[in-house]
Amino acid sequence: MLELQSVHAGYDGIEVLSNVSLSVGDGDYVTLLGANNAGKSTLVNCISGLVRPTNGRIIYKGSDLVGVPPHEITSMGICQVPEGRQLFPSMTVLENLLMGGIAPNARSRRPERLEFVFELFPRLAERRKQQAGTLSGGEQQMAAIGRALIGGPTLLVLDEPSLGLSPLFVKAIFEALRGLHQGGLSILLVEQNLSVALRHAQRGYVLERGEIVLAGNNAKLRDDPHVRRAYLGL
Repeated sequence: MLELQSVHAGYDGIEVLSNVSLSVGDGDYVTLLGANNAGKSTLVNCISGLVRPTNGRIIYKGSDLVGVPPHEITSMGICQVPEGRQLFPSMTVLENLLMGGIAPNARSRRPERLEFVFELFPRLAERRKQQAGTLSGGEQQMAAIGRALIGGPTLLVLDEPSLGLSPLFVKAIFEALRGLHQGGLSILLVEQNLSVALRHAQRGYVLERGEIVLAGNNAKLRDDPHVRRAYLGL
């Protein structure tokens, strides 16, 4: 479904990603693991079209995404849940959710997708008229995921969804993601919380200083001595 082939990217001549290759198959649940400043968000933004690679290819369902505008990438089925949620704080929860379906091919299905989101996250239904900026961090994360789902993704890309959340909300978020995956949605989860990510994803990649240093199924990553020492503190 998605394949990155030897991707290089950076800012102002400074390389952040170097020769990164990874893939997400149809129905996969893949995690990209790494510490702060490893290049995770840059990689996500390359997939979404917000950052243009300096070299390499990003193939999605047979089409090269390099140079494709972000709104067209969203219309192709890749919807991103950004780090920090990036909601419109003065707009209501409902208004923020509907923003996820402004693409022409998504507008007609907004009502049914909105009902699906409210079933997935009943808190959002209760707070639909509330300003998004008044929600708790966990509720805002639910709204950010819901906004992406309104767009009708075939691949959901999440950047640090557990960041700053209480254990209760982390559990609720990842239970929802598990249900979405079981329903057939492909997921690319970008995380630095390895213990959470490895409990849910099928396989993953470890990114360090802009390079993929390890790849494998979740058991392989969890048992790798370097991962245990550097990321799990074991």
